[in-house]
Order: sequence, then structure tokens, then C-alpha cells
Amino acid sequence: MNVEYRVLGPLEVLRDGVQVPVTAGRGRVLLATLLLRPNEFVSVDELVDRLWDGEPPTVDRAHKTLQMVVRRLRMALGDANCVRTTTGGYLAEVDPDRLDLTLFRRLVAEGEFAAALAHWRGPVAADVDSPHLHREDVPQLVEELLVATGRRIDADLARGRSSELVAELQELTGQHPLREGFWAQLVQALHRAGRPEEALAAYERIRAHLADELGVEPGQPLRELHERLLDPAGVPRQLPAPPEHFAGRDRELTRLSALAIGGAAVVITAIDGTAGIGKTALAVRWAHTIAAKFPDGQLYADLRGFDPSADPVAPADVLAGFLDAFGVPGGRIPADLPERAALYRSVIADRRVLVLLDNARDVEQVRPLLPAGRGCLAVVTSRNRFTGLVVREGAVPVTLDLLTAEDATALLTARLGEERVQSEPDAVADLIAFCAGLPLALAVLASRAADDPTLTLRALADELAASDLPDSVETVFTSSYRTLDPATARLFRLIALATGPDISLDAASALDGRPRTEVRKSLQDLTRMHLLTERTPNRYSFHDLLRAFSLARSEDAERPAAVRRLLDFYLHTAEGADRLLRRSRVALTLPEISTGVTPTPLADRAAALKWSETEHRNLMAATRLASGHGLYQHAWQLPTTMFGYLNVRQVPSERVELCRIALDAARAANDPFAVGNTLHSLGNALSATGSYDEADDCYAEALAVRENIGHLHGIAVTLDQWAVNHGRRGDLKSARPLHERAVELRRVQGEPAGLTTALNNYAMTLVGLKEHETALAANEEAYATITTAGLDYLLASTLDTRGMLLAELGRISEAIATFHRALALPEDQVATSVRLVTLENLADTHLRRGRPADAVAVLREALRLREAQGNEPATVQLRARIAELGW
Repeated sequence: MNVEYRVLGPLEVLRDGVQVPVTAGRGRVLLATLLLRPNEFVSVDELVDRLWDGEPPTVDRAHKTLQMVVRRLRMALGDANCVRTTTGGYLAEVDPDRLDLTLFRRLVAEGEFAAALAHWRGPVAADVDSPHLHREDVPQLVEELLVATGRRIDADLARGRSSELVAELQELTGQHPLREGFWAQLVQALHRAGRPEEALAAYERIRAHLADELGVEPGQPLRELHERLLDPAGVPRQLPAPPEHFAGRDRELTRLSALAIGGAAVVITAIDGTAGIGKTALAVRWAHTIAAKFPDGQLYADLRGFDPSADPVAPADVLAGFLDAFGVPGGRIPADLPERAALYRSVIADRRVLVLLDNARDVEQVRPLLPAGRGCLAVVTSRNRFTGLVVREGAVPVTLDLLTAEDATALLTARLGEERVQSEPDAVADLIAFCAGLPLALAVLASRAADDPTLTLRALADELAASDLPDSVETVFTSSYRTLDPATARLFRLIALATGPDISLDAASALDGRPRTEVRKSLQDLTRMHLLTERTPNRYSFHDLLRAFSLARSEDAERPAAVRRLLDFYLHTAEGADRLLRRSRVALTLPEISTGVTPTPLADRAAALKWSETEHRNLMAATRLASGHGLYQHAWQLPTTMFGYLNVRQVPSERVELCRIALDAARAANDPFAVGNTLHSLGNALSATGSYDEADDCYAEALAVRENIGHLHGIAVTLDQWAVNHGRRGDLKSARPLHERAVELRRVQGEPAGLTTALNNYAMTLVGLKEHETALAANEEAYATITTAGLDYLLASTLDTRGMLLAELGRISEAIATFHRALALPEDQVATSVRLVTLENLADTHLRRGRPADAVAVLREALRLREAQGNEPATVQLRARIAELGW
């Protein structure tokens, strides 16, 4: 027999799917009251109060009548009876899986909000006539319903279902006009559905309503949401500057502009793979004309599909940059490419975003980067025709042909002026023919002519015609290259040796070896002549045809010293940045810096972070360059100096790649210190990605190498981190002896910062082992060490650990006071990650004491920090937790 009980709607009892009749009156009130508190004792006095709605007859008569009601209810239910007699009262004994209310609550706890809400059939106990029940019991259940609904909507928003949620949220805000959570969701849904004016209007309605009804302003989350709508400062705007001189392509621009941009992917391809035909110029130009239609962001990536000096950019690396641009914390970016692509699509699914993927190699490089939302547009440029993208993804191919004579003339006119072009029509025709209609070649020629007003176009055409080079494009480049002064020509040859996506003025100065002012002038000359592109101020890049041209002319004798200078610049500047970003780090003995190299000065942590963010792709390229040139010390030290930045950015998969390069270089250099250091770093990176077994192997080998050379500091660090790795995988018993060895070695070394960290990590493991008193002793030693040595920056995490310990020991008041001490420390002494952990631990402790209001106040502060980080999933979870607590 299968019996089901239902209270989330009309009161029903089903036996094998057939409804069991429960007569109206006090029997239904009794059953509903008991089922709303399943498996809980309800006293006779309370039941009497319910059955007579607070006005019972004499006590004796009421009790006798209650017994009769119970008897009749049991008879009506028959073998579906769930009413049990207990001392002084009754209870409904039901299997939690047989009552819709308990099923609903379990599914909510599991995060299955849609399935939970499916159990609601209407108002609670809608057919039960009991004012007392509907006054006392039902409101709490309605609140649970609304909280679950809000959490389901949060999940749907995260999945990109904004448009379809608008109508539901408009109905919910109408039914619950003072519930700010639904209003915030409505504002978000409208904005993400491409209705920003309506989103702002919705905010104004709730603001006015709260002012009229309650005399208050909207709460902080809703106000901050409104501020983000008004000032979308965090929206990525990554498009390169539009081309300064652009002419022609009217037919292609007209076709592109006529496209319905409700999510179509536009592919711009070149005929027969021709390079230099103006794909990027057209794409960037058009992207700027339509950028306003994509207010949620414009993303750009040069995929370097045909770069002669570097491999095409991996889709996973591009995705990491795109997700970072939308504020996704590095720790949430998956290492696996399909998972990373799925997160990217989810993040922008309900946003209107333009994605420009420039210089793609093949379809496999592009597919993971394509958005899925109907409000997004992808523009892809490539030398190849992407037939597969057209067939599978419905891309619209726009094939660029050579410039027509009319368009080529317009380009030259835009650069040289109408009078000069019209005065020599025959020479113009010869120049256009020589350049074969390629915009890049025409731009280079036009720059040369513009640079020398005394040079007639006929003289330039005759010079080209006299060349003995078989390739006309190479002839064009050569004609401009030969006009360069020797120092500028040398710089042009050297810049191609830098294999990163671009190069800064400071790095170019180091590469060249001349003073910065002289190098800046040469860079300006190269830019003016269209041999380099200055995409952002003081940052320069090559077209890949020009990079290949430059590489073909670089001289073997000048390469080694130039590469060494460039690597010295990156390594010494990165070391300075890392010192500002990390307090605890391995002391490196860097190679002596080359003459003429000046590292970029970095004033503070913010400057270090900005420089690292700007240069990190170049630093990765420099690491590979160093390895390829046999500069193994640079190749293992460069990744080491990047760890401070990578820790902040939290992209462990990138760190794994760098560590593997560094380890190969350290082994090639036969440097045991470097091998031990890079093995340890690789273990840390692997542990952060969840590759615990491989991390174990690295730690074991690192420990053996460091013990062999007597590197005591390294031994202690490896022991401590190996123990942490065991803890992450849940093997606390194996972690303990490693912690104990690390702590003892730190004591012997007399290194207070290391001892504090080792003791704190040890205490956390002891908490997991339920050895609270021993853990407290370790934590107290860590605290004493901090106090003696003045290590203020380690105080917050140590106090947080102590608070957790005190809470576990039942010393709640002391725990709360300790958490408050940690949070009261100056901001520069408390990392945001530590502050967030402490806030959540404090909230848990308030709940242990039975103070949900205090817990909610703390969680709201954590919510503010998460929102500032842009961590949307964590923000959703915090909002849901606050809502669960009834706030």
C-alpha cells in the first residue's frame, strides 16, 4: 500500500493514488495541524485551541470531544491512519518521503528548487476552515515558498533565462510589492533581456513605493544594483582603436550592417587565405559602429593564428581572459576547456556582448569562444574559410576581395590628400597595381609618401618597378624599410624577437639597449610608417606579415644579446612586482642585469598588480623564449616571480603550465636548488587544481632534493604544503606527522613568519581530527610568535583559526569576540579572502548561539564583499542563505 499526504494545497490523503475522504470540520483541522508539524508532538491544549479557534467549551468537554474527533478521523483514514497518541497529546507519524511538505523542504535543502516548488498545488490547507491555523502556521510556509521561488529564479538568472522570467517577476512584485529580492531580480532580468530603460523604471517604482509606504530607501543590494546600471564601469571594452585611415569596403559594410544581429555569428574570411587584405581593419571598424548595441561588453582577442614566431593562442587562455574581464574570480575558472567554455557561455548568456575573434587559425580554435546567447554577436577574422562554422553554427560568410581601384584610390586619398592623388593619376594606378589591391601594402606605401612630401608618386612607383624582388608585397615593405635610419631599422629587426602579443616602450628600450627617449622616437617612426601598430598608448604590435618580414632580416650576431636584455628586463621587473605582491617567498639570486636595461619602477602593490596583469601573456612568452634560447635560469625564475600575481588572479591551470616549463629548464640547467623549488611550486599548482596524487609525487621528490642539498627553509615549506595537500584530500592522519616535522624545523630555524604559518596549518588539521585542545595550544603559540615578531599581516588568519577553535570548544562568547578582533584589523592587514572566511565563520557562530538576526547582519557584509568581487555564484548562494534565515 502506498499512502501520500498533501498539505501544500487542498488537504489530501491518497491511498494507492485514490483519495481517502476526510470529512469537513474539526477532523480536517486536526489532521492539517498535525501534518504541518510532521512527527512532532502537539499537546492536547494546543489542539483544543485550534479546533475551537481559541474559544473552547469546558476543559472536560473539550478533551472528550477531541478524543471523539481523533477516533472518527482514524476511522475515516483506515489503514492510511497516521495519528498517534503520545503522553499529553498527539503526532502525525509519516514517512518524510510520503508528505509533500517534507519532500518540499528536502528538495530545497538539496538545491532542487524547481522540483521542490512542483509540490505546491495552491494555498496551504486551502480547504481547511481554521482561522487559527491560517493565522499561525500558514505564513511561515508561505515565506518558505517565497524563499524557494527566489532561489529558483536566481538559478534561472544564472542560466541565462532572463527574458522568460520578466513576466513572472512582474507578477511576483505585484503580489509582494515590498519584497526587495523580487524587485532586484526583476531589475536584473529586464537589464539582461536588453530592456535597460524598463530596468531603471522598475527600480524607481520600488524606490517610490518604499518611500511612500515605509519612509525608507531600498536596501544596499538593490541600491548597488541600480548604481551598476547607471555606471557600468566594470563592463569590458576591449576593442582596439578603429583604424585611423579607412576607405572603401562599402559593399561589405552594407552587408554586415544589414545582418539581423540577434545572435548570429559573422565570419569575415579572406579569399584564398590572402593576408594583409584588411580583415582586422574592417572588423574593428564595423565593431565600433555597432558597439552601442552591446552595452554589456565588447571582448577582443588576437588569436595569432598565423604568427610566424608563436603558436596560436589556446582557446582556454582566451576564455580565462574573457571570464576575468567579467569579474569571475580565478579560483572559479575551471581548468578543463569544456567546463571553462560552459562557464563562459553561462556568464554572457543573458548579456548583450560583442566578441571579436581576430586572426583565427581554424574552427577548433574558435568554437569554444563562441557565445550562445541570442543577444550576443561573434565576429571572426581568418585567412581560412570556415565552412564548418557556416554549416554547423549558421555563420554568415563575408569574403573580402582585393580592393577595387576606386576603393584603393580612396584609401590613398584619405592618407595623402585629394590634390596630391589627383595630380598623378597614372602613378596612382601603377602603385595600386603594384600593391595588388592589398590594404596593408597600400597603407605602408602611403605612409612612406606622406612622410616625404618631396617624393612624387611617380618616383615611388618607378622605384618599386625597378626592384628585383619577385614578391610585390615584400618589395613594398623593403622600400619603406630602406628609408629607416640604422637605429630604427635595427629596432624593427629586434622587435620581432619578442614573441609575446605586444611590447611596451620599456621592454622595447631594454631589447634595443638605447635610452628610452631614443627608442620612443624610433617606435613613433615605425608606427607612422605603418610598420608597427600602436594599439594602446606605448604598446606596440606587428601585423604577422610584417613580423615575418622583420624576422627574415634579423641578424644572427645581434640576436643573443637582445634576447638576453629583454629577458633581463622582464625577470627583474617581475621580481620587483612579486616582492610587492608576496610577503613570503623564496629569495632568488637573479642573473646580473645587462647594461642598458632598466626595470620598470613599481611604486606599490596596485602598480605591481596592474603591470603583471598587462604583461602576464608576454611573461609567459618570455619563459618559453628563455627556454628555447638555453637561458635556463631565466626560464625557471620567470615563472617563480609570477606566482604572486597568479595567486591573486587564481588561475591554477596557467600556473601548472608555467611550472612545467620551469621544471624542464631547472633540470636542463642541472641546478638542484632550482629543481627543488620548481617541483615544490608544481606541487602547489597541481594541488590547487585537485590533482592530489601528482602533487604528492612532486612534493616527495622536492623534499628529497631539498634534503640532499640541505635547504632547510625549502624542506620546511615542502613538509607544510605536502601536509596541506593531504588535508585537502581528507587524509588528516597522514598530514599530522608532516605538520609536526615542519613546525619543529621552523622552531630550529627561528623563522617566525614560517613558524606562524606552519602552526596555523597544523592547528586546522588538528581541528579536523577533533583534537581541539592541542589545536588551541598550536594556535596560541602562533599568536605569541606574531606578537613577538610584529607580524601583523598574519594576525587575521590566526585569529580566525582561534575563533573556530573556541566555537568548537563551546566557548561561543570568546569565539565571537575573537572573530570581531580579526575583522577590526586595518584593511591592509586582512586579505579579502581571509575577511570573507572570518565573516562566514562568525555568522555560523551566531547561529550556534541562536541569534539569526546577528548572523544575517554579518552575512550581509560578506555579500557586499562578494558583490564587489563580481563573484556572482557566491553572491547568489549568500543571498539564498540570508533568505533561508527569513531575512
